[in-house]
Amino acid sequence: MRVLLVGDYPPPHGGVAVHVQQLHASLRERGVETMVLDIGKGGRPAPDVIPVRTPAQYGRKLAGFLHEGWTVHVHTSGNNPKSWMLAATAAVHAPRSPRVITLHSGLLPDYLAHSLSRRVFARMALAGYSRVVAVSGAVREALVRCGVPPEKILVYPAFCGSQVRPGEATPAIQEARARRKTLLAMAHHPSPVYGRALMFRALRRIADERPGVGLAVFGPGTRSEEFMRDARESGVEALLENLWELEHAQALALMARSDAFIRPTTHDGDAISVREALTLGVPCVASDVCVRPQGTYTFRAGDAVDLAAQVHHALEAGPTQGVSPDAGPVLMKLYEDLTQSTILGGEIDAAR
Repeated sequence: MRVLLVGDYPPPHGGVAVHVQQLHASLRERGVETMVLDIGKGGRPAPDVIPVRTPAQYGRKLAGFLHEGWTVHVHTSGNNPKSWMLAATAAVHAPRSPRVITLHSGLLPDYLAHSLSRRVFARMALAGYSRVVAVSGAVREALVRCGVPPEKILVYPAFCGSQVRPGEATPAIQEARARRKTLLAMAHHPSPVYGRALMFRALRRIADERPGVGLAVFGPGTRSEEFMRDARESGVEALLENLWELEHAQALALMARSDAFIRPTTHDGDAISVREALTLGVPCVASDVCVRPQGTYTFRAGDAVDLAAQVHHALEAGPTQGVSPDAGPVLMKLYEDLTQSTILGGEIDAAR
């Protein structure tokens, strides 16, 4: 069995890219011959990772793997036209090559609900896939409304619990931990979806009741003028530990040393970071915009008062432990079944 993963690969360390990286490692550890076609903006050398930066380069590489009969697993958000074009191009006719796609974004239902043409294109793009993996029930329901057969869809979180392995804490992480009596952590992105403004409002309230609190933020956009302006206007500039962009293992090291991890998003699929926090035994507070794993403290989306209250509850309760699903074995079994079906189908055709 040979598996090609198609999707973003770190850096940067977004949710899809991290899952592709973890799934790649999980399959390799299980002895599966696996490669990654990296369509993101990374390019850092990694074993068995092929960076492609132009449509022509992508097409040539993909065609070679399809011709050789690799099982191809596409990972994409599903919340923009580029994502659906990727889905469509990877589903071209290739009888010897089973196809699987995971759709990751919590924005997908709203994107598809916007117009009939989007739903029709999505149904057509997914027709060439043997199985479609939806990271949440909401994503599954949106796909079913498009006309994707329900029996074709597998709902499973894009998470490999066995790969949650914190690295060494950087000096900056160690210093942040030492400076703060209570250290919260949050993954940042400049998109409003990540809830920066809401978190800053809640942090001001938390600090009024918990002297010595700090918020460690990491991710893209933390050096921007907009970020610093929002911090000043919210009165939380002195409460921030700005760690810029971290390698994923370092982000896990920060998370493991934090008193709570916060996910104040306005939309979500199945956030890897939430499951990572719970796997590490770190209390996690997240918005109620989607179904969260058991053990998560949820707050009403957009409500800074409720967010602050749930952070207090989480801190008072202390360390927790959540169940850690692992997509690695589940997907490996799926690949094996599809490979056997393809071989059997080829043998039947040859006998006719």
